Amino acid sequence: MTRRPSQIATLTDVAEVITSRGHALAQAALVAMRAEIPGYAAIADDTLLDDVVTHVHKGNDALGLVLAGARPVGDEDVAFVRPHAARRARLGVSLVDFMHAVRIAHRMAWQAIADWAASGPGRGDGALEAAGLVVEFFNRASTVAAQAYLDAEQLLAVEGDRVRRDLLEDLLAGREPAPGPRLSAATKAGLGPDTPCAVVTAVPVAPLSDEYGLRSAAALLARAVGDPARLLTVLRQDEIVIVRALRDTAGELPTEPVRAARRALAALGVPLAIGISTRHTTVADLKTAYREAVTLMGTLSRSGGVAALSELSALDYLTLRADETVARIIPARMRDFVTEDASAGGSLIRTVECFAHHDLNVKAAARELGVHINTAHHRLARVEERTGCSLRRLADLQELLIAIRLFAGSGPAL
Repeated sequence: MTRRPSQIATLTDVAEVITSRGHALAQAALVAMRAEIPGYAAIADDTLLDDVVTHVHKGNDALGLVLAGARPVGDEDVAFVRPHAARRARLGVSLVDFMHAVRIAHRMAWQAIADWAASGPGRGDGALEAAGLVVEFFNRASTVAAQAYLDAEQLLAVEGDRVRRDLLEDLLAGREPAPGPRLSAATKAGLGPDTPCAVVTAVPVAPLSDEYGLRSAAALLARAVGDPARLLTVLRQDEIVIVRALRDTAGELPTEPVRAARRALAALGVPLAIGISTRHTTVADLKTAYREAVTLMGTLSRSGGVAALSELSALDYLTLRADETVARIIPARMRDFVTEDASAGGSLIRTVECFAHHDLNVKAAARELGVHINTAHHRLARVEERTGCSLRRLADLQELLIAIRLFAGSGPAL
């Protein structure tokens, strides 16, 4: 729309209101930001506070130029926002707080125009004429500010991911992190040389439809493991690795919050297999902790789940690490019995396990199984007949339990 000379002059007057008071408006905006935004109220760095004032002042000057020129807002008019947005992201100012601050700066500028319009006759028309350009400027500046912040945040995330991955590789290789970003990341995660720790590993057991699904899963799982800011959380291609310092924790890593997180993620279409290591006394043992967690993931079914080493018996763990030689040592009769009974429903296997769990007390085993004691005796006799072993002989019973762990389908494939 072509503007009449009188209208252009009026816009120039409005521009003068903004540019002549640019610095004062910027100072007032800072005061309002610190009053309304806790994150800004907590800033004690005078350099950062000066940068906020400079940012607002540049915005007022840019708005004044647009109004004086009576022209549409272009990208070049709001380019001043980008470096300031990037600095806020790097300094840890949240996007919510930053955008709140931007809105306050815009509010102060518009309030100055409104006050000017109310202070004299005929000025209301000028303010109304300016309103369209002012709103357009605010919208364009807000969009650029948010995008610039997100761009900077993404770059920071990439840089942080690389530092955390490099730190994890150092720790797994037994190397102490050198001074610099890696050591800072280790310190932030509470991982000193003598810090007790545990490792959680997770992998998806089905393709993820969302390319950001694994990153979101890592964030949710980290919250279940502990304070995300005090963890080392790393994405290694399709694997999540979390190292938790246990300096202030007497026992093992709690597993129930992890199980709850896995259920929540499965409901969101991100099914995971999760392994949790035991507590290790120092970070120097991290390689062993990681190997434990990875081994446990391999024991889970195709639908995933959570396996925690602290919840396994020594026999369970030994059979997890069994190799082909162990499988060959098991007598063929035992191996055949286990595979055949497992295929038939596993009633005899469960009877043997209950019998062992109740310290060879047939009556207690029958009670748990919900069968008559004679039925339990009959089943145990059938087991002895088919395997050739005596269930009252410790060596035979132990060997049969190992065979059950290896061949009943609950243990790893060999």
